[in-house]
Amino acid sequence: MKRLRAWIGAAVLTVPLLMTLGTQGVQAAPLEDVPLPLQRDAEQSVRPGERVSVSVGLQDSIDNGDTVFSPAFIADGRMRMNDPHVAAVMTISCTAVPGSYEVRIGSGGDRNPSEVGSLWGSVRVAPAEEAERAACARRVSELPPEPQEERWPANVEWPGSPWDVRSVRAGGEMKATDGLEMVGDGEVTLTSSAFTRPVVMHGARMVSATVRIRCDATPGIHTVVWRQKAKVGSKVWARLRVEPAASDCHDPAPTLADRIKSPTSWLAAAGICAAALAVRAYVLKRRRRAYSLL
Repeated sequence: MKRLRAWIGAAVLTVPLLMTLGTQGVQAAPLEDVPLPLQRDAEQSVRPGERVSVSVGLQDSIDNGDTVFSPAFIADGRMRMNDPHVAAVMTISCTAVPGSYEVRIGSGGDRNPSEVGSLWGSVRVAPAEEAERAACARRVSELPPEPQEERWPANVEWPGSPWDVRSVRAGGEMKATDGLEMVGDGEVTLTSSAFTRPVVMHGARMVSATVRIRCDATPGIHTVVWRQKAKVGSKVWARLRVEPAASDCHDPAPTLADRIKSPTSWLAAAGICAAALAVRAYVLKRRRRAYSLL
């Protein structure tokens, strides 16, 4: 089951993200405007170095993560959520020979045309002089990397994908939800440098956890790491953007459970136990010595 369709279908039954930020909610970061989309079932004239895009609505059969490819492109494009569209941006190769090229879409990264069979349209690369191609190469070399960040609908549970980067003010809370990993209640722990503490996800058919952002969390993007019981290793499961905290922000006092789980608390407790045992051993030794003198 693809994540996009599952989340869009579930969005009708879900409520907005749980927040305790007053008038401020979790927001998706705005993305830069994409180039004029290539029209489906049409041929569009392009020049070397020109940026083009494929864009569809949320209910289209094309999904987040699908690959857009053509011999005319410098590199494959990747469909990414940019509410209210799913879009990919590509650049026409500076060395593309003049002529017509098909633009195809591969499901889930598959770019085998015989299996995908999804022809979007085509581009016709215009002739270009050597000077134009040289200028194209210089211009393309200066382009920044294509952003991976995605903007999902606000009423879709976070995260819609590992790059569903939503903004939250330090000191606030947000709800993390997953219903596609097929994990059980209490099996997954989420950790992040932005969290006040690790959290365990609970639930039956869908697991979730409410995370709180530290007041002193560094503004910027933070990763969320997923660790599952009985499985080796971990993975980056989500990302979020922390905004500066309010001047009166205060983290909640640690609970008794937090203290018990804290490594420093365990070390302190171990030290106390060791000291107590040493005192007990000393007292018993003195008693045995006193009895031996009687």
